Amino acid sequence: MSKPKNVILGMHTRTAISVDDEQAAHYALHNLLKGYHGIKLIGQAHNGTEAVTLINSLKPEIVFLDVQMPDMNGFEVLKRLSYQPYIVFCTAYDQYAIEAFNQNSIDYLLKPVDDKRFAQCVGKIEKFIPKHQEIDVSKLMDWSSMLNPPKKAFAIPITVRSKITFVPCETIAFCAARDGYVSLVTDDGTEHVCDLTLKQLEERLPDDFLRVQKSYIVKKTKIETVEKHFNNRLVLTMADNSRTKITTGTSYISVIRRELLL
Repeated sequence: MSKPKNVILGMHTRTAISVDDEQAAHYALHNLLKGYHGIKLIGQAHNGTEAVTLINSLKPEIVFLDVQMPDMNGFEVLKRLSYQPYIVFCTAYDQYAIEAFNQNSIDYLLKPVDDKRFAQCVGKIEKFIPKHQEIDVSKLMDWSSMLNPPKKAFAIPITVRSKITFVPCETIAFCAARDGYVSLVTDDGTEHVCDLTLKQLEERLPDDFLRVQKSYIVKKTKIETVEKHFNNRLVLTMADNSRTKITTGTSYISVIRRELLL
């Protein structure tokens, strides 16, 4: 007599999407799910961008989500979703990180996944989903930062004719976007035209830099004085040679006050 297939109790069939940049992983999950009639794969994505589009479109109940992919990691995918599905991580990370994931998701699957471990995962899915518990995505973001710490630049490259030189971040007083270009202004007042946008600079500069309005990023340690301005704004006087004054934007004021302890 052949061994009966595993069946999730209950009439409802759970919809699921598989997200992984390796086709072999999709194939393995598909084979594992053959034994469970209560979970139906309705799509698969091979990178983060594709995953965001597919998940937001099909809105599956469950996402089997790879942590590490070329264009964006699994946590970055979660940030871009228009709703919150239930997550089963598929990962090759060490036990310490996996245990952390396990506090904020239905389950984790350590690749390669065997039948016994997958059966445990399916059991958790059946127990977890009917309770309508919400996954704490903010904690997942914290683990994203831990596992994928931002790479901060020590210097910013600029191109002068055919030559690339570097402006050390410690010498930059502020960055400004003006008239279609971005400039780095150093302590001595020298202005260097940069090929990066302010958004790109914001991501690369060390943590002691702060966006204070749509056209300016300043180095916090190079702020000399702060004056109150109308409409809940501030005027920052920088410690460069010109003592440049920069008026903050109203939408940035909460972050500025927090960062500067005002």
